[in-house]
Amino acid sequence: MSVTQPVRTTVTVGRQSFLRIPVRTHWLDAHEDLTELVVRYCADRQAGDTITISEKVALLLTGRTVAVDDIAVGWTARVLSKFIRPQFGGALGLAVPAKMQYVMNVVGKTRVFAAAGAAAFTRPFGVHGTFFRLAGPFARDVDGGVSPYETLLFPPFDSDEAAILCAQLEEATGVGVAIVDMNDFGGSIRAVSPKSRSAAELADVLADNPHRQKYTSTPFLIIRPC
Repeated sequence: MSVTQPVRTTVTVGRQSFLRIPVRTHWLDAHEDLTELVVRYCADRQAGDTITISEKVALLLTGRTVAVDDIAVGWTARVLSKFIRPQFGGALGLAVPAKMQYVMNVVGKTRVFAAAGAAAFTRPFGVHGTFFRLAGPFARDVDGGVSPYETLLFPPFDSDEAAILCAQLEEATGVGVAIVDMNDFGGSIRAVSPKSRSAAELADVLADNPHRQKYTSTPFLIIRPC
């Protein structure tokens, strides 16, 4: 497994420049303590910094994942998942039957069926993304079910619970903390602590996904005004 070396980069948002410092860690295990890891690995933090944490890692280390084996996948989920086209770059999304079933369980079969029907109607006209617009953000944001997390699903972090966790981590580290769900196609800022840069500003600072993906092992990032 090749691992890309983390690279410090600088980005300017408005009139403010920020140094972005990816923080390399070992491959994190679900039984480890998130607070201890953030304090230890982000030891170079300074006043005014904001530490951003990958939502997937925050979910994993706080026991909020869902075991794929606990999901009874029905035939309707298997059929619907066949009509989901993988994203550019190979991301499977709801083409994974277990993820489709989980979304159906959470948002309801009626909404998923309606979204699938509307997508089937609009796709021949070149309209894309109808399914996710109608199925809602939960359907878009649920993750996992593929390597290296074949056995787990990662539902989106409840924003209120994420905000509480960010505040707790800020108390432990003394700097701002944010939980973010970023990828090469965009993403969102799930929650921020009181000392963090604003969600809107962080979205711009992280727009090109400096956390990177999968095997880079950089789930934490220090954002420093410069």
